[in-house]
Amino acid sequence: TRVGKGLGPTSGWAHTLQLKKRGVHMMRGVSYEKIDDAGLHITREDEGPEILDVDSVIICAGQEPLRELEAPLNAAGVSLHTIGGAENAAELDAKRAIDQGARLAAGL
Repeated sequence: TRVGKGLGPTSGWAHTLQLKKRGVHMMRGVSYEKIDDAGLHITREDEGPEILDVDSVIICAGQEPLRELEAPLNAAGVSLHTIGGAENAAELDAKRAIDQGARLAAGL
């Protein structure tokens, strides 16, 4: 589906536009395969496998806390941040999650 499809009709387009204005490149139909020293390995639904040369990775992966990766990543010395519904599922708010993600990305 298009990026931001599940956001509210009156605010979703505005948030998406702000992210684009700030140089955020959004992709749809992406499967994340792995992260290693070469970069972020992905497979795009229409374009096949690709390796992105990245310094930081922000994973937007749902609204419910799923913390199985947190301890192993911390043990490996990987810096991570939890935002949005994964941080506080009691207050699901797409606007807050997008704001947190944009501020975090800008600060990295």
